[in-house]
Amino acid sequence: MPKYVINKDYGDEREIEASSYSTVGDFIDFYGEYDDGVMPVLYRVRAAKVQTVELISG
Repeated sequence: MPKYVINKDYGDEREIEASSYSTVGDFIDFYGEYDDGVMPVLYRVRAAKVQTVELISG
């Protein structure tokens, strides 16, 4: 599964393994993926707290 890092070089960096992400209202949702096609939200963060989202592997 790909790995993303949010807020790289901003002091509150966090790595997240997720198949994809999208902006949903005031939030950024990171999704996993099951074999049956279901994509649950693995991590949700308020968009105002995110400076950057960068793909680091995958």
